[in-house]
Amino acid sequence: MKPLQNKRGEVPIASAIAIVLFAMVIAMALYIAYVYAQTTAVRNAMNKGLSNLAVTISEDTYAALRESDFEAYAEKLTGSSAYRRELEDKYRQDVLGAVELDSDKYRIDNIRLDFEVNGKKITYTCTCDVVFYAAVFGNTVPAAANSLSVSGAHTAKYGR
Repeated sequence: MKPLQNKRGEVPIASAIAIVLFAMVIAMALYIAYVYAQTTAVRNAMNKGLSNLAVTISEDTYAALRESDFEAYAEKLTGSSAYRRELEDKYRQDVLGAVELDSDKYRIDNIRLDFEVNGKKITYTCTCDVVFYAAVFGNTVPAAANSLSVSGAHTAKYGR
């Protein structure tokens, strides 16, 4: 048996470059999958908050219709009022209960609620911006930005 000799193997430059490019493509694919998964988690949290908000609005709509004061309620909902700010704060707390609003991986900004009333149909749309970060050479830089939007609606069925 011949003793092992310390001989260096030769790797062509093209092979080394191909290996580095392959690793970069795999890393990018994993990052895109991560962004997609986090975006889905944020959208699910927004939908959960929207469901809780819909229950509150539905109860308040029923009370307004019972008191024959739906137009005043619609104005309170679509205009700038303390009630609307209360709903927006409740929505933010519901979203915050499901996902972090700010972490070292992403940040959720500009959570907005928009309400529209057509007859007895109330439509609510929730939007936000999510900025994802990546660590590049020890620095954290914004890597991807997504704008998310979820909406829901209900029609007041009872009352005058």
